[in-house]
Amino acid sequence: MMTSRDRVLATLRGDATDRPPVSFWGHVYDRECSAEDLVAHTLERQARHRWDWVKLNPRKHYHVEPWGVRYDYSNVPAGKPVVAAYPVHTPEDWDAIDERAHDEGALGEQLEAVRMMRARLPHDVPLLQTVFTPLAILAELTEPPTALRDLLDVQPERVERALEAVTRTFERYVAAVMRAGADGLYLGTVDWGSRAFIRPDQLRRWSRPYDLRLLAAAGESPFHMMHVCKGDAQLAEFADYPVGAWSWDTSSPANPTLAQGLALVRGAVVGGIGHEAELQRGPEAAVAAFQHAYRETGGRRWMFAPGCSMPPDTPDATLAALRDAVDRVASSH
Repeated sequence: MMTSRDRVLATLRGDATDRPPVSFWGHVYDRECSAEDLVAHTLERQARHRWDWVKLNPRKHYHVEPWGVRYDYSNVPAGKPVVAAYPVHTPEDWDAIDERAHDEGALGEQLEAVRMMRARLPHDVPLLQTVFTPLAILAELTEPPTALRDLLDVQPERVERALEAVTRTFERYVAAVMRAGADGLYLGTVDWGSRAFIRPDQLRRWSRPYDLRLLAAAGESPFHMMHVCKGDAQLAEFADYPVGAWSWDTSSPANPTLAQGLALVRGAVVGGIGHEAELQRGPEAAVAAFQHAYRETGGRRWMFAPGCSMPPDTPDATLAALRDAVDRVASSH
């Protein structure tokens, strides 16, 4: 049997493996507001399901807390938090967005979570930390986030100054993440990779240069993963990024299939099951999605995972059934 690290690396290279690597992740809203809670529940899932890699899944808004964004949590474990405060209410407010310390507050907390996770996680399980593109971070400083999009073409100097401040903060942060023990970044676009939110020319102007700066600051790693969120994902705009794998929701009808993604990128594709579709319809539907993805990829250059963060109430029995289905691939070889 291969180790998890060997299995993931072989998949990223396109080599044969004993079975596809598998990992699942999602929010646990009542256990994500401290480094200790985040690490504890992540390790509990890892021990239960033996994922081949771990994507640390911090609370949705950790990356914008340094600029004053605050969310209110309900007392319901599966209750999604709602935005309570944000700093940008008028175009002029963007002028106050400046650099922040990369190792204090919520960012410092996440560095501690990475250090704790790496110390407690078996060495042969790669660890990725979730980071968002600078444009996605900037958009969450206002409500609705599309308010930023409306400024891109009309007040570019104002946007660029704020975007530069966010990027410089996160250049320092991602370098510290790697020093803390992460094997790579899981770099997500949130809405800002979908044609429903942004044009391709805007992506090239406002996302690409800053994304590449974060990846450069993190340093080369085969484990870096690019996640292009939502439907109508512009995967081709990210296909030449210096990462080892690309993740997107392959269940969305407007998105590329796994097979189309394999033809587009040089590394591995990540996905194969809809996080809000097949994953929520019971073990039988979930296993059928896995089997379809396996046939589509032939089990090469493919890492089995959800299309995005799975809901907190995803049935544990479904995850167990998927893990069993993946293991049966290895036993059939």
